[in-house]
Amino acid sequence: MALTGELTYQGITISEAHAVVIRANHDANYNTVDGSIVKSLSAQYLVKFYKDKAVYEADPNNNYDQKEFIFTPSVANSTAGGQNIMRQAYNNMKTLSDYSSMTDVLES
Repeated sequence: MALTGELTYQGITISEAHAVVIRANHDANYNTVDGSIVKSLSAQYLVKFYKDKAVYEADPNNNYDQKEFIFTPSVANSTAGGQNIMRQAYNNMKTLSDYSSMTDVLES
């Protein structure tokens, strides 16, 4: 899985940028609020960016940038919530304005 599309990096337009989530983690934290224990969920993921899919396939270490993102994951047992953490990371990334026009790509 990856995302592909046009991105701008340091003023340069990359027409077939390839974005790959290489790591996704989620945590559950328990805090006391007004005498009650409250569970909060968080997830973070790391995305590496490549000039295009061919560059990624030739050498996964040849990325031009990488970024970390944080979101609140779903653990619900529904269609949307039943997705694994990697799928949720990609879906979250597509909600961000810089990446909303990118499309899904299946990796070989």
